[in-house]
Parts: sequence; C-alpha cells; structure tokens
Amino acid sequence: MIPIQISIKDHKAVKSAEIDLNGITLISGINGSGKSSISRLLYYAFKYANDYENIASNSVMPELRQIGRLVNNLTGLRRGVSSVEMRNYYRHAEEANSIEVKIDAYCAALELFKEFVIKNENAADPNNESMFKRIRNIIDDSIFDKRRKKAIPLSEMIDDVIRKTQGIKEKVQGLSSTRGYSLYRQNLTEILESDLKGVRIAEYGVPFVGKEVTNVPVLSYIQQAVYIDTPMIVGISRYMWYPIMEYWKDLNDLLEIPVQKLYSHTINQYIKNVIHGGSYYDDSLSFKGNMRYKRDDGLVIDLLDSATGIKSFSLLQMLLRNGVLSENTLLIIDEPEAHLHPQWIVEYARIIIMLYKKIGVKFFIASHSTDFVSAIKYISEKQRVSKAVSFYLAEEDLNKSFSYNYKSIGTDIEPIFASFNKSLDKIGEYGGWQ
Repeated sequence: MIPIQISIKDHKAVKSAEIDLNGITLISGINGSGKSSISRLLYYAFKYANDYENIASNSVMPELRQIGRLVNNLTGLRRGVSSVEMRNYYRHAEEANSIEVKIDAYCAALELFKEFVIKNENAADPNNESMFKRIRNIIDDSIFDKRRKKAIPLSEMIDDVIRKTQGIKEKVQGLSSTRGYSLYRQNLTEILESDLKGVRIAEYGVPFVGKEVTNVPVLSYIQQAVYIDTPMIVGISRYMWYPIMEYWKDLNDLLEIPVQKLYSHTINQYIKNVIHGGSYYDDSLSFKGNMRYKRDDGLVIDLLDSATGIKSFSLLQMLLRNGVLSENTLLIIDEPEAHLHPQWIVEYARIIIMLYKKIGVKFFIASHSTDFVSAIKYISEKQRVSKAVSFYLAEEDLNKSFSYNYKSIGTDIEPIFASFNKSLDKIGEYGGWQ
C-alpha cells in the first residue's frame, strides 16, 4: 500500500490532483499552477497532525492570557513579601513554554492572593473594604462578565478563578487526548485561507484530512515536515522578517538545534566537498548568533554574506548534522534550482538521492528545471532507487482558465520537457526563427 495518498479538488489553482507520496515525489508546472499551494498544504497538514498538542494549547491561549492579566493586576495591588512571591510566579508563568507550567504558576500566585484575602477580608479597615470592592469588580469584569446572581466572599471568587484556570489545563488535556478534527481543520483553513472541502490526505488508507475524518490519527510514516522555499532565510535575524512566515520561523527553530553525534558523515563530507574549497558549516559557533561557514583554508564567512548557492547546501548540511533529517522526515523543497548554477543543480539532486537512499528521508519537490528533473531521474536509476521516484505534471484545465490538473507521468519525464521547451518556441518567435 502507498503510505501517503493525496487527493485535491478545487484548492486554489489546483483543479485536481491525485498524488502518492512514497520516497521522492517531484511536481512540475508553469508559474501559478499551484505547486506552492500543494507544498504548503502538505507542510501544515503534517505539522499540525504531528503537533496536535500545540494547536490544542494555542486554542486556549485567549483564556489563559485573560487569567495572566488578572494575576498581573492582583499582584499590583499587593505589597510586601507575598507580592514579591506573586510577581515571581507571574514571571515564571509568562516565560514558560508549557501550558501546564503556566497554569500551575498562575494558580500558585492566586493561592497566595487568596491567603491574603482570607487574612484581611473581615478586618474592619475602610481601606481594605475599598480595595476588595475594586478586586471584585476586576474579577467580575475580566473573568465572569458580571454574570453572578449574588455576592459571595472574595476568597470564594478567587477559588472560582483557580478552578477556571485549572479547567483550562483539563480542556487542553482533553483536546490533546481526543485529537478532534474540527480544531485541526480550523487551524488548517485559517493558515491556508481555504475551506479544504475537496482535500483528502490518508496514511496507509486512513485519512487525517477529509470530510469523513472525526479524529486525527497519530501519524507513523511522516512524523516531521520541513519546508524550504528559499535559502535566503538562512542567516537573517527573525526580527528582520516581513511578513513573518510561520514556516520560516519553524525552519530557523530547527536550525538552532545543536549538532548531534549520530549523523551521516559520508553525506556531510560530500556536501563539504561540493561547496567551494570544501566549505562547511562551523558547528563551534552558536546558532544564537550569526550563522557562518568555514572554508578549508580557514576563512570564516557569515552565511548572510555568502553566495546563495552556498546557503542552499549549508541548509541541508545543518539539517543533517542536527538530526532533523531521518526516515520519518518529509523535506518539502520549492524550486531548489532557483539559486544554483547548472553544475550545482546536479550536485543538489545527487544529495537528495543520497539522503533518501542512505537515511530514508522523504521528499516532495516542486521544480521548473529540466536539468534538475533529469538529474533526479538518471541518478536515481544509477543508485537503483528509481522505484521510489515519481513525477507529476500540471496541465491547464481545458474548461477553466488559471486552473490546473496534476497528471502522474511515473518516471517518464518527456512530457515535462515538452512543457518546458515552449520557451524555445518563444525565443524563435521573438528572435525571428519562425
């Protein structure tokens, strides 16, 4: 059985596509035929399915931010040692990446405030009475929208806030456990700006995108997706990105993973030899600073200032050396040839074949280059992995302009050549050959 089956109908420029993902899949077509739309669809479909806990956590962030603002306001009303403790809990919550840690820290701060309330609520102090009245209004306005039917002790109000906060944790745990499709689909439709009604993606025959899905299964074949649409992002501070693309941030987060001990030194050495003078990424330098590569003659250059082709190869090398690339990785690359001269186009294709053959990395590639398409075909045949390679070509729909059908052409790349060779006809027309 084909591990991943993709069916797309009426998704942006894609009129129809039936694509199997099982090794190295390459799609071709003219500009505007929907190649990038398919690439991004696959990236986010796999990303959200493999990181469902994160989208579950993100779904409760508005509620949690509301709790955080309340804790911050209550902390500002306190003085003394307990105020310092509350402030520490608040800061710990704000800095935490885990929803559970955030909630536990907020609850700890609220428990401290409740102790203060219990101690002072019944004291005959006009100042306390005025302050507690203000606190009631703050809690009702920010958390309960003044829906209470009767006044209750302030300590009980804070208990209600604590229960509400802990309920957010239970909600996340419930969402993460059931992995409901509606939340997953909501995130996909928002990021892709498409209703996805005609999209179905299945792993080993079990769909995880599609109208019949109720719960998103835990994936096995692809457990991590990586998307590269330009090597220019390497070395650029994320504060310089505009607009900030989510997959750019994701990619740079992956690049910041420290180098792992176990990776393919054979492929790493080959990449070093391809780049000018045996250049390579210097892992002694922190990703927290500038990304650099070091040449065999000792010259160290900031990747931001290096040739774009070097960035392309350095990206693959970094992902290899930090352990991101594995047999369960889908590496999606949009037009890898765009910044490479003809010789390096072939070298890049060979590295892709090596990564698949030696590690098992899966690829989904969109390409315009006949050199790249040819290199993938013939190198895969030489390396005896051609059965894992498949090509698809976008053809304009005869009944609808700017709409394309993706046709499987197996390993026969002649239709791609015929499509791309139209450029020669244009040269002939404009250059007077005809």
